[in-house]
Amino acid sequence: MIHVMASSVIPASLPSVWRLVRNFDALGRWLPGVRSCVIEGNESGDHVGAIRLVEMGDVGLIREQLLALSDVDHAVTFSIVESALPVRNYRSTISLLPITKNDHTFIQWRGQFEAPVEHAASMEARMPTQIYQPAFDRLAEILASETTLS
Repeated sequence: MIHVMASSVIPASLPSVWRLVRNFDALGRWLPGVRSCVIEGNESGDHVGAIRLVEMGDVGLIREQLLALSDVDHAVTFSIVESALPVRNYRSTISLLPITKNDHTFIQWRGQFEAPVEHAASMEARMPTQIYQPAFDRLAEILASETTLS
């Protein structure tokens, strides 16, 4: 099993960041490279068990299932059900913690998966640097622009 992780500080309050992260069908708003993101069926974006269909520009369609959502712990866990990515048994958790000194948010995205030997190193490097960190940067941009507009 390969374990990957990225973390960052977002200069926005935890409730502001959580509002974007907790909504399972809002991924397209804050993950660069997403062309579309929709929940299958009539499920809501906060229903555990919901399946989202994510169309990524570079890898095509990915189906992900919401496994856990905690408004107390400010954490969302999901798995990849189907994907063209060379990974299997992918499971991921995004969690938030308040930084009380300045009302910022610590965000951490952990993932674990298996990959064929020929893809293991590239996928281990790709997840935190090309997916997780750009998502944090985009969240910070969105929240900074909302603050500017207020």
